[in-house]
Amino acid sequence: MDFPQNMSMEEAFALAEAEAKLKQALTESKARFANAVVPNRLNEDWRFGRPHKNAVALAELLQSGTPSQGEAEVSNAGEAAVIITADDDDLRQTEMLMPTIGSDALLGMHLERFGDGYALYIEEDTKEPITISYKTDSLYTPSTFIMVAPGVKAHVIEQYYGCEQGTIFATRNIQVAEGAELKVEMQPYGCARCMVITNIQNMGGKVAHYSHFFACDWAREETVAEIYTPGADVQLFSANNLQLHQVLDQHTRQIHHAGGATSNLLYKNVVDDDATAIFAGNIYVAPGAHQTDAYQTNRNMLLSEKATVHSLPGLEILADKVRCSHGSASAPMDEEQLFYLLSRGIPHDEALALVSHGFLQDVVDKFERS
Repeated sequence: MDFPQNMSMEEAFALAEAEAKLKQALTESKARFANAVVPNRLNEDWRFGRPHKNAVALAELLQSGTPSQGEAEVSNAGEAAVIITADDDDLRQTEMLMPTIGSDALLGMHLERFGDGYALYIEEDTKEPITISYKTDSLYTPSTFIMVAPGVKAHVIEQYYGCEQGTIFATRNIQVAEGAELKVEMQPYGCARCMVITNIQNMGGKVAHYSHFFACDWAREETVAEIYTPGADVQLFSANNLQLHQVLDQHTRQIHHAGGATSNLLYKNVVDDDATAIFAGNIYVAPGAHQTDAYQTNRNMLLSEKATVHSLPGLEILADKVRCSHGSASAPMDEEQLFYLLSRGIPHDEALALVSHGFLQDVVDKFERS
């Protein structure tokens, strides 16, 4: 390793130690992917996700030789962001170190296709949301990297379009520096299959993350939010309206490596027809991460007797003096609200839509205020 001439001995030792840790982590990641298997019924993180059907079908498509084909575009970035393509060795190493929630084998297959997508380094406040759009009518495996500089306020919208029932398998790395504030929205539309793995690393800033899946036959979202610094804040939101035979499988982890930080999750779904909503979340507070403040809430409204919901929130607390809790509720629509609208002459279908909209709008309003 070559060191700059003006580097002190302490700085040189720190750099050498960091390089050694990175090399060790990459070695462990290679072994992790080599030993990983496609999710099956024995994979606890896919308990209700029908891996024998969904994970296997996605793996077969990724291994079929079908090329990754799609269109990508960034708009409204102006001079606020430095944009580079994702085909970069350092970025590939970043993806290699990404955590998953039971999907190491699938991430390994994504790495074999690595190269599509964008990296944004946002170094000035954004006047308008930066929009990243990915479109495909086949198979597309983009990677997105969002890095926000210290003290910068930014808003990013990511859109995934599965035109003519295309398949999208995306990875997302989000890094927020001290004092930065980031609002990010993730919106998949019309995919036959959509899988998104997100890793949020908060180094002392504020992150508000919102996801909304629209008209996707099957979707799986894995979100790991890691908090490393006291004072950091992560807010996770999701609002979805599921119909027909749609399946939405969401898994989250709020990991507090340091104390004195905050995280909050609010996921809501309206589930109709034969649709299925799955949520499995975990709050992890590391040893010594005292004064942690973390919450997790999952709410589901069922509009059909055939609709299915599985909700599994959880806590793993290894520190003292914390405020951590979780809650889950799934129930039919409030008959009193429906009756109120019907008694005022509003048609039944319109009344159902209004109550459903109000149920989900609560999530959108909280995201906008965050």
